[in-house]
Amino acid sequence: MSPITVNDIFNTHCDKLNLKWICGQQSAEQTIIQSEQLPTHFFIGFLNLVRPYLIQVIGQTEMEYLNGLGKNSFNDAIEHLFASKPSLVILTDCSDIPKKIISEAEKTNIALVESSRNGNQIIELIQFYLADNLSEYISLHGVFLEVLGIGVLLSGRSGIGKSELALELVSRGNRLIADDIIDFRKISPDTVSGMCPPILKDFLEVRGLGILNIRAMFGDNALINRKKLSLIINLEVSKSEIPAAIDRLDGGQKNRSILDVVIPEITLPVAVGRSLAVIVEAAVRNHILITNGYNASEDFIQRQQQFIDNKSEK
Repeated sequence: MSPITVNDIFNTHCDKLNLKWICGQQSAEQTIIQSEQLPTHFFIGFLNLVRPYLIQVIGQTEMEYLNGLGKNSFNDAIEHLFASKPSLVILTDCSDIPKKIISEAEKTNIALVESSRNGNQIIELIQFYLADNLSEYISLHGVFLEVLGIGVLLSGRSGIGKSELALELVSRGNRLIADDIIDFRKISPDTVSGMCPPILKDFLEVRGLGILNIRAMFGDNALINRKKLSLIINLEVSKSEIPAAIDRLDGGQKNRSILDVVIPEITLPVAVGRSLAVIVEAAVRNHILITNGYNASEDFIQRQQQFIDNKSEK
């Protein structure tokens, strides 16, 4: 889990949420730490003095509540807010910021910012950012692409031809996400999302050609930033010119666990004369059919059984 600071949140969202510093900028490098017992949706929310969030958002409704308190109760509430040591307090839609809030923020060295955006929008965007960056992650070797709309990881030993296959798939209109190293994050109990490390973005290494810039060669549409991992295709060297029959009905299908999420995996033998790009696209189309409830193997078996039953009746 990578540490996230107040400054990370501010810099990432300052333009989109129109964030501006009021005070407490000296605390911008404070780390927001995830507790294993605390889901990420408890990190940010509207003003809560009973169970304080690490990031407290004060909008018009919350400000009306505070202003409706008597002077002593108002001061007590603000002092309690900052005594709970939130990492960040965000004021939204506030035309007039009470001096007590600013003075307590300065006194406690707590970051205080304002935004002209709606509080719900602020919470939604920052909550997604925290969930994404504080989630479990793993880095895997391979090539990750969007093939016919779904995320496909090409795996296999070094030198087997993953990058060459990826180049052919891109030339057929599919999109590259990452080559060599892919960072996968578990963004929900049953979803793993993959993206490219910044240093490798746009590049694909092909033996004999060296490093290629896919964006410069094929344009922006040839790349995508991230995608849900839906299918793994593992390339294996075929020991004979004719690929062995792994399973005449289901092929080399099994499952692999990535961050405790089960991902379907297909093993494809690499052999001379096989058009792997076409086969990969066919595998993806078949995976989509299976996901939608149609299984060609089961259909074939039922058809054969029906044929046998009809023949027996005669």
